[in-house]
Amino acid sequence: MSTVSTPGTRRSSDVGALYEELRVGAALAVRFHAAVAGHLGINITDVNCLGALDKNGAMSPGELAAHAGLSRGGAITAAVDRLEKAGFVRRRRDEEDRRKVLVELLRDGAYARLTRTFDALDQAYTEVIESCTEEQRSLLLEFNRKVNAGLQERITALQEHA
Repeated sequence: MSTVSTPGTRRSSDVGALYEELRVGAALAVRFHAAVAGHLGINITDVNCLGALDKNGAMSPGELAAHAGLSRGGAITAAVDRLEKAGFVRRRRDEEDRRKVLVELLRDGAYARLTRTFDALDQAYTEVIESCTEEQRSLLLEFNRKVNAGLQERITALQEHA
């Protein structure tokens, strides 16, 4: 992956190296999710939807679309259809408002197999994190929160100007 470098963007070697490692990590995360999706016979958008449902619980298709970065309507409907057919989710009526449909993650079956796929990665991450001192973990946590906040700001800006 190449970077565009201009005189105004040159960085010290340690800043540049850290920045490059972040870029490599982001690219590897995308490739990992794509490989998982391919292994399961779904696509990376579907994996993103599953992650949103896992983190946030059942939600309407519109809410799921917002969390997964999809448009409402056809794109989210197609994703939910694929996930339902593959046994990852089900549609159900909201108990408080029967007019509203919720998409609910089915944690057994297909999703349990997906979870096992991530277990080895989770274990490797945990081992690296646990090998750090408390001070290092605190610094890394603060750093990652700032990086993630910056990413979210840029995502929001891009979506607002799309």
